[in-house]
Amino acid sequence: MEKIERSSSWTHTRRRPHPAADAARVGSAPDAARAASAGSAATKAPAGRRAIAKAEKRARILTAARTVMGEKGYAQMSMSEVASLADVAAGTVFQYAATKAELLMMVTESIWAEHVNDALLATSAPGQRSPAEVVDAIMNSLDPIFDMAVHWPETTVWIAREILFGEDLPHRREVLGLVEKLEAHIAHLLGTCSSRAHDAAAPGTAAPSPASAAPGRNDLAASPDRAHRDTALDVGARMIVTSGLAELNRARQGRGEMRLLMGRMREIVTLVAAGVGATHRAV
Repeated sequence: MEKIERSSSWTHTRRRPHPAADAARVGSAPDAARAASAGSAATKAPAGRRAIAKAEKRARILTAARTVMGEKGYAQMSMSEVASLADVAAGTVFQYAATKAELLMMVTESIWAEHVNDALLATSAPGQRSPAEVVDAIMNSLDPIFDMAVHWPETTVWIAREILFGEDLPHRREVLGLVEKLEAHIAHLLGTCSSRAHDAAAPGTAAPSPASAAPGRNDLAASPDRAHRDTALDVGARMIVTSGLAELNRARQGRGEMRLLMGRMREIVTLVAAGVGATHRAV
């Protein structure tokens, strides 16, 4: 039954709702919110599952690539073989690494990231060192990389080639970032090189003063030659890392022997450390 409600300005007809309808209307807003929330969750759930599935595929591809490289070497590895071992379609591998060389860089980054960080933590103690101690610390920092040369000799020289001459692609950029991180750490170690540390350790010599024993890049904070020396440290670190990569590439070309690599690297590091020590004394 409809009731007519009159207004002073106009007349309209309105159906008076049943109480049950009011109750239904009161609950409609929260219900709508809950429905919207449920819909949003339903939308997020597939996205979350897709991310998990993508990460799992990436992990399988990495494991498969490492396995094939370990068994056959990089040169003999094929993308289709990696796809088969990872249980993914052949085209799926190219979604994660656009080229075979990028797959090599993807594997390299996964291995070096942990090893480089461990090396940095193991040789990060502050203070000055004798040239011999600096050489040992730098060689320890390089060990994780050159350890691959022992276990994956053929593949490691391809890694060096890609780092030096490869195409500018995402996984190679990640590896270059690790190389720069290692170079910065080696520059820090070179900055701790001082014959004063060696002299102080000799019998009958006085211990260095706190100012003279300050860590590498800080000991010349007030010197006008500070920028010049920091540049020398960076150049020295780059020389060491680039020389190591070049030596690996020489081995790939048959112009050097892998078994002699670490000996040559120690000679290079010793020469660079001696030069930095001479710069330290000069300033």
